[in-house]
Amino acid sequence: MSFAIVHFIVGFVSILAVLWLLSVTRFRLTGAYFGGIWALLPDAEKIFDGSFGELVSDVHHSSVADLFFFHNTLDQESFRAANIELTFLALSVLGIALLLFDWRFGRRSPSVSVFESSVDTDDNHG
Repeated sequence: MSFAIVHFIVGFVSILAVLWLLSVTRFRLTGAYFGGIWALLPDAEKIFDGSFGELVSDVHHSSVADLFFFHNTLDQESFRAANIELTFLALSVLGIALLLFDWRFGRRSPSVSVFESSVDTDDNHG
């Protein structure tokens, strides 16, 4: 399970970084989410049976899987041996990416006084 998280985060953060550089103004996080899903597609062999499952399995165990954000490379034994370290690193990178995203694209809320809402625009309160 933890290595699926690594695959997802690699896809998520990669697409988020690309969308950060583009002039896309909406759906950056949605695009990043689909990048994470794309990175997990070679693992669909664990879900599907029959000929489609075999096709996905063939893709998963070939170099073509690297088109899914280096899926095949990350599944190599040298990376699998560092499962806990890679999971910790991936979660740290995800946290940093989300903080940077929030600092760059987050909106500031107007200040709220004690008895007023931030959406009140009427100067006469009574």
